[in-house]
Amino acid sequence: MRRILTATLLLCMFAVGLCAQTGGGNVCPIVHIVPERLPDMTMPRSGHSVFYVNGELTVVGGHTTNFVTTPTAEYWADGQWHPMTMAYPHDNGFAVVLRSGEVIIGGGHSEPLGVGQTYLLERYTAATHTFEGFGCLDCRRVLANATQLADGRVIISGNHYADDAIGCYDGRSQVEHVRSVVQPRSNPYILPTADDNALIVGGNDQYDRQPDSVWVDRVKGDAFRVPLLERWHPVYTDQPFSSSGCSIGGHAYLLTTTDRNGQLGIVMVRDTVFSLLPTACPIPMETSYGTVFYKGPVAVDRQRQRGYVIGVDSLYRRQYVLAIDYAREPAALTLYYTDTLEQANITIPVVTPDGNLLLAGGHPNNNYKPLSSVWLYHFGTTAPTTGSATWQGWLWIVAIIAVIAALTCLLVLRRRRRRLPVSKSSTGSADGEAPTATNDEAATATDHEALTASIFQLIEQDQRYLTPRLKLSDIANELGVSVATVAECIKTSRQCNFTELIAECRVRHAQRLITEHPGMKVAAIIEQSGFTSESTFFRTFKAVTGLSPKEWLAQQTGNTDAD
Repeated sequence: MRRILTATLLLCMFAVGLCAQTGGGNVCPIVHIVPERLPDMTMPRSGHSVFYVNGELTVVGGHTTNFVTTPTAEYWADGQWHPMTMAYPHDNGFAVVLRSGEVIIGGGHSEPLGVGQTYLLERYTAATHTFEGFGCLDCRRVLANATQLADGRVIISGNHYADDAIGCYDGRSQVEHVRSVVQPRSNPYILPTADDNALIVGGNDQYDRQPDSVWVDRVKGDAFRVPLLERWHPVYTDQPFSSSGCSIGGHAYLLTTTDRNGQLGIVMVRDTVFSLLPTACPIPMETSYGTVFYKGPVAVDRQRQRGYVIGVDSLYRRQYVLAIDYAREPAALTLYYTDTLEQANITIPVVTPDGNLLLAGGHPNNNYKPLSSVWLYHFGTTAPTTGSATWQGWLWIVAIIAVIAALTCLLVLRRRRRRLPVSKSSTGSADGEAPTATNDEAATATDHEALTASIFQLIEQDQRYLTPRLKLSDIANELGVSVATVAECIKTSRQCNFTELIAECRVRHAQRLITEHPGMKVAAIIEQSGFTSESTFFRTFKAVTGLSPKEWLAQQTGNTDAD
């Protein structure tokens, strides 16, 4: 009977879950999509820029296999990729398409492995497919961004592990320093608000740290704080992107943000006013396939008044695309998902002239093994879906039947328990012998031990603790038991709760990375250990070990000078 009850409850949960996925009420529709695989680029790339110029899809710079910078580019024409040689390498540099049709490309890492910054600046002429080095930046820069104002000037800002400032290119050979910034940033948004002015805002500072307070700098005028951004923090993007890609017209823009719980939100910026975009349903963070991790800025199709944010699952095997129909009030949302892919692209999407979404290259959470794959999502030319929510009605019927069946089974089970006689062996014999465990009690103990072993096998040996935002319910669902049961097994076996167990596992993993890979960057250690932010990493490390990572490393190496 217990097995029947369990199966019935699982059927109920499955049916209700499917109903929720397919829409209805205030639940976001979740729809299957099949992208088209285009021919691969001539080489794997990450840290590259992708844009349309002169009607051609063009990819420039980045790094290739083994994290080696590449001074190459390529464009798509006549059904194939055509390679080009650049004047300089630009890995995590910026590229801005000018109204003249020329492209200014600048900055980037000076060495492989994402090391250093450069002054390098060059011009790409699409009509002749040629590159020309012509000047230098105002300072060495990497992970900067650039935008052309209506007055023709190009504003440049942002840096990584180096000082930040606002620079200006006005057509001469050298970028001029404009002013310092109140808050240094890596890969910020630069949002024009007038012919000669722009806002500059970002998610992380130049050292990959999330600031406690978010300041907005301006090319002209004082910097200011936005109360909304204290709760909804801009999402940091570690791939080159163009701020113009998130423009919805009229000095208005859409920004991706998250709150402290990791919930994605879309903030609209209009001139200097920031507001949370109202949506018809909450942005889904979970599906029946697991947690969705959204990456990068909004890619806007202004003609169709639609924005897109890409996402992946925890294993980087399934791609998601959140579609935002921002012109509606409230904005309508649809989450599209693919079948399992060999590797999902982590890159900046671009909207094609006919309204499709294109992802070229990127990396599957490993900068040493970038991708050459190119995917096209047909949102503009053909219907993108292979299934929809038309079957929602009968799923709700199934769910209701399942609930009734579950309640009936529960009632029968309770009645049977009331009729069971009390066993002498469970209360002691007439001779005063100690009571012995019944078969049911022994089986329960065995099942508990087996379940506990399965829980720790899944969390520790299978390293599920490396999954960001892992929840107790994720483990319970995978094992087909209740959340309370998993919590009890962990508490009984380790005398700690689920959160404490995951924190300890992640810190131990980070300690191994620190000792085995002394040259690894802190950002990489944080990401590869399952932490979602630098502040969470340092706080958790201190809570588990009583020391900061630097103090702990000094203790391990015998160096007492932790400063």
